[in-house]
Amino acid sequence: MKKSVLAIHDLSCHAASSLSVVLPLLIAAGVETSFLPSALLSSQSDGFDNLYVRDLSDECDEIMKRWMSYPLHFDCLYTGYLASGTQLELVQKARRSFIDGSALIVTDPVMGDEGRLYQNLDRSHIKLMKSLCRGASVITPNYTEALLLTGEEKDVKAEITLHEAQDLSFTLYREYGACAVITSLPLAGGCHANMACDGKEARAFSYEELMAHYPGCGDLFSSLLVSFLLSGESFFVSVRKSGEIASYAIKETLREGRERREGVSVSHAVRRMLEMRI
Repeated sequence: MKKSVLAIHDLSCHAASSLSVVLPLLIAAGVETSFLPSALLSSQSDGFDNLYVRDLSDECDEIMKRWMSYPLHFDCLYTGYLASGTQLELVQKARRSFIDGSALIVTDPVMGDEGRLYQNLDRSHIKLMKSLCRGASVITPNYTEALLLTGEEKDVKAEITLHEAQDLSFTLYREYGACAVITSLPLAGGCHANMACDGKEARAFSYEELMAHYPGCGDLFSSLLVSFLLSGESFFVSVRKSGEIASYAIKETLREGRERREGVSVSHAVRRMLEMRI
């Protein structure tokens, strides 16, 4: 039987991000996917100004009321960007209504990058994401978000040692009780890596650093990770394969000359996923 996912993410009407990345990847992986659009954005926020953002909490609440009469059940709850603090209750309601204790809960605590919060977000969002990460099975912060979650945001460095990266991942595990993958870590020596920690050990998965930083890459990685975990792969194997496919997609996006703010080209990841037949 196919696995099923409830994805709670925003919907950006232009440029690759959030649900426009999440949905094609999960569908290509053969995962039955339903979604709740937490917010409607005129475009993804990195590189575009004068954003229109509409909180869709009320609409999502009405959708869930209808779903309860079906009823629906999901093997995984996968959350990303939330528009406001009130949407924490939206996610909690989804957990109570459609998720049981055996479900995989993957939380991508979307709130910032490059040492700062995303536009339209303030520090209250950090508290929101901390609450969301508690009770998750797996969390996938980038380096900035990992520091925000651990209260160490003033310590953003151009590069960190492998030992520091391992310590940070273990701190996340102890704080939130979830396996953690810190993406896009700048390790000493010019190496970049995704650091994965399951509470027993922490492993670094290095990748080729390209002269490109496309929006949507975090959504790409986390969606791949969900797909592999639901297919039965182990945690560390899922992290490795997700990083490999994400790196391939970024490299191909750069090769085709895509404008940065348009985001990573999802089609390359989908093609590689189908080739691997996950």
